[in-house]
Amino acid sequence: MGKSIGSFGPGSAGARMRPVVVARAFQALPSVHREILTETVFRDRSVNEAAARLGVPVDVVKVRVYHALRALNAALGGR
Repeated sequence: MGKSIGSFGPGSAGARMRPVVVARAFQALPSVHREILTETVFRDRSVNEAAARLGVPVDVVKVRVYHALRALNAALGGR
């Protein structure tokens, strides 16, 4: 049986809107959150790689990622 994907199925308004909504929420984040998500998510760097690139300890990267993802989730209305 097919998996239900709700309003984000191909051709739905939700599928077309989602990238725009996420991009706006991302841009609304504080710069420190955008920076850490850019390094770890968009550039696909490990925590160790991001720490070396940013010149901060690994534990700082972990905490920043955690808070950035929570902030992004809140900006998206907890979706």
